[in-house]
Amino acid sequence: MKSRSLQRMMKRIVSAVSVFALLLTMVVTTTGLAEADPGWSVKTLDDDGMIMEITYTETDEERAAEYMSKYDIWERGGCSAIRTSINGDVYVGRNYDFYCSDAPAIIVRNNSGKVRTIGISNAADAYNNWVNGNDEVAYVWPYLCCDIMNEAGIYAETNIRPTEDGFACSHTDPGKPRRCTEFFMQIMLSQYETIDEILAHIHDYDWYDVTVMGFQQSFFLCDKNGRSVVVEFAADEVRWEDSYYNANFYINDDWYAAETQGCGELRVSAELALEPFVRSEDDIFTMMNAASYDQFYSNRASIEYAEPEFWTETGYNKYTAAEDPEGCYAATKALMEHYAAMTWEERVKERTWETVFMVAANVTEGYMHVHFSEHYGIDFTVAFD
Repeated sequence: MKSRSLQRMMKRIVSAVSVFALLLTMVVTTTGLAEADPGWSVKTLDDDGMIMEITYTETDEERAAEYMSKYDIWERGGCSAIRTSINGDVYVGRNYDFYCSDAPAIIVRNNSGKVRTIGISNAADAYNNWVNGNDEVAYVWPYLCCDIMNEAGIYAETNIRPTEDGFACSHTDPGKPRRCTEFFMQIMLSQYETIDEILAHIHDYDWYDVTVMGFQQSFFLCDKNGRSVVVEFAADEVRWEDSYYNANFYINDDWYAAETQGCGELRVSAELALEPFVRSEDDIFTMMNAASYDQFYSNRASIEYAEPEFWTETGYNKYTAAEDPEGCYAATKALMEHYAAMTWEERVKERTWETVFMVAANVTEGYMHVHFSEHYGIDFTVAFD
């Protein structure tokens, strides 16, 4: 009797386990966790969830482009960058001002190409879509980096400017494979090991910009030997110039003379004034802080400085402000006092600006030292494993 009872009990246990396994399979499959390895993995690097890392063994440009359009998520680009050096090492200082948000810093490791890359991003719109269950967004992160470095010794960053009539870039090389400029840094740095190679292969693609979002991008490239260039897409062309800085205006002389919406000259002026005194990474952060948005909102230099929020909130820009400098200064001072009285939650809701990233990128050694968020005050380093 005991033997038969035990057999019946075992059958029931096996049956129950089978049902549980079936249900578990259904649940896991429904949530997408039972799919084959999608080519990426995620981990959180701090207790507060403000630094996340995504590692890619595969990337998919077509799916990324589809989801960027589907969820209306793009990398807006940053504000300024300048090449410098410390004890013989080549560095790039970088600041990136954007809307206040609670989105974390995203570290992207792309191991899918010929050359490995590391990058950083803080695309709040993409993150919000991601945490709301849209796992498709994960395919987009390699192309949302505002700063990228490859293991061959090239660093790249992207800046933006408002789109103007006559400057849109709908194509550069008709008949070649179509690529959005959003993909430029990841495509080129994951394939090529020198700036010369990148420039030689730019015309392998038919590039178009993201004018639908109301902005255009430029790209600053710097290698471990200290060479740096700015690549710009406009008026259905791609041009590049040797330059050791980049901001929100065209570097090409002809395009600079023709544009009316470029900005950031004072950022570069602040950096050029302090660059000769750089002796440490802390000095780089001091230099980039001098170029950050709040320095210009809070002093009279703001009459020559323009940001979209500045135009919206005060009614002035760097052109009209010259006609009424006292009124412009009063308006910017009132704006800063308004910000100072706001809570962080209010600033996030109203999408005011802060300095999201300041970067001291050691191109020689291959790492990025990052200050993330004025509000959160997080400091971390990104390097190759």
